[in-house]
Amino acid sequence: MTAHEIFQQRFNALDVTTRAALVFRYREGLPLAHVAQLVGRPVRKLGPLLDRTLAELCEAGALSASADPALAVHDELDALRGDPALSSFSLVSAVRAEQNRRGLLRGGMRRFA
Repeated sequence: MTAHEIFQQRFNALDVTTRAALVFRYREGLPLAHVAQLVGRPVRKLGPLLDRTLAELCEAGALSASADPALAVHDELDALRGDPALSSFSLVSAVRAEQNRRGLLRGGMRRFA
C-alpha cells in the first residue's frame, strides 16, 4: 500500500469535523480562528487536535516522514482537490449536519415529544 493510499484510508476514517478542519487549514490555508468558526470548535482545542492528527498520520506512514507534516498534508489534500465531498460547501454542510445529529441525540428529541 502506498503512502497516498494510507493517507486516503486514514483521512476517510477521521470524523467529519477533523477532515473539514484539515482541508480548511492545510489545503485552503485559512487561519486557525477562521477554521474554528467554520467547524464550530474552540480554537484552543482545535489547534492541539490538528497537531495530534498530523502526528498520527505521520506515525501511520500516511505522510512523508522527511517533509514538514503541514506541507505533506497540503500536498495530499491538494491531490484530492477534485473530490466534490471536499468542497468548502460540502464540508461545512457535513459539519453542520453532524452537529445537528449530535444535538438531537443529546436530548434534543424531547422538544418534539
